[in-house]
Amino acid sequence: MIMGTKTEKRHYGWTIVVCCVLIYFTTSVVTVSLGNFVSPVVHDFGIQVRQLTLTNSIECAVMAVLYPVAGKVLNTKKLSIVVPSALFLMLLGMFLMGSYHSVYGFYLSGVMIGIGSAFTQFLAMPLIINMWFKKKTGTALGICVSCGNAFGIIFNLISAQLIVKIGWRAAYHILPMIPLVLALPYVMTHLKSPEEVGCRPYGAEETEQEALTVSGSENAWGVTGKQAFHLPMLYLAWLVCLCYSVGSSVPNYIATFATMELGTSVELGSIAASIYSVGSVCCGFLLGKINDRYGVKAGMTWGMVFMILGMGGLTASIGNSALLIPACFLTGFGGLNMYSVQAPLVARTVVGDRHYSDIWAVLMIGNSMIAALVYSPIGGIFDATGSFAGAFALGMAMYTAALIFGVIALNMSRKYRKTHETAC
Repeated sequence: MIMGTKTEKRHYGWTIVVCCVLIYFTTSVVTVSLGNFVSPVVHDFGIQVRQLTLTNSIECAVMAVLYPVAGKVLNTKKLSIVVPSALFLMLLGMFLMGSYHSVYGFYLSGVMIGIGSAFTQFLAMPLIINMWFKKKTGTALGICVSCGNAFGIIFNLISAQLIVKIGWRAAYHILPMIPLVLALPYVMTHLKSPEEVGCRPYGAEETEQEALTVSGSENAWGVTGKQAFHLPMLYLAWLVCLCYSVGSSVPNYIATFATMELGTSVELGSIAASIYSVGSVCCGFLLGKINDRYGVKAGMTWGMVFMILGMGGLTASIGNSALLIPACFLTGFGGLNMYSVQAPLVARTVVGDRHYSDIWAVLMIGNSMIAALVYSPIGGIFDATGSFAGAFALGMAMYTAALIFGVIALNMSRKYRKTHETAC
């Protein structure tokens, strides 16, 4: 019997969601490779914040270079080999961070983590989910991202405790072992493409029926890559992604902001970052459903409102530290979810489903390059001014601009589809 039919209790796509959750479980460990570690490493090495956070910029730059290759590999090679191998490389890069005595070693690990991330994170997750889901795409992606944020909370707290109790070097050695044992074996044995399993993507039949009703063709609508890069709506959608890439980098400094500007302990800085992640967990589930039910414009509006509330609250907490925790929670309802969930949904809505994976792989080059260019300078705002207030203003401006560009792009896409649907 072919899997994925109505007689099956559970579509294999939901097993893929479990795999993606475990991938996020693994990458969330690597995400804390800076975070709580910034203050102790900067202190021990006697360097500036931006020198260490340049590691993140290197990761983003390496990802960007490899995205075209990763897009092709993920669509043509066995996922059960490619993704676990990339995850292992990321964990190895983090493990080695505990052995370095110079910041240049961190840059080497940044290269390793960047290579692995190209095949596992911001490009891979939307492609894998899109490969398996033609309906409830936002919900499935939101579940994965929310779980990843929940794991981020756990590992932020664990990393803070390990740093305090056994030191940052030992913490770097212990943390990567957790997903190596608990997550990678399942991903290796269950992450497959629909062709390997022998079933159709979730909701494929309904999508084809809708396409047949609307246009008389069973093929899903979508512009080709060649067409897309000659259309202004594609570049406006790209600007949306770039704005989210810049804006979502700002909350990554919450722990550093709490410890270095507000003067809190490492533990309280970790709690602040974890509260941000709690908001992200709540948002991920809601954001996916909002997009599926009300459309991507509603999702973008949601992100802008909560980013302004959150970043505004963080700015106010400079004068009143009691506002730190509620501001972190509100920021979580915008934050990284807009980059990891909203951005790919906006791009997919604008260009259509047929050639989305190829187009998204190209867009991710720019997304990661801009993140590589701006992440360290965001830390440099504190080095130059002694405050993160300017960084918080930047975050609010980026999410506002994303909504404006997004609405224009979606309106242009709707008009284009009405006039070119039958031709595509």
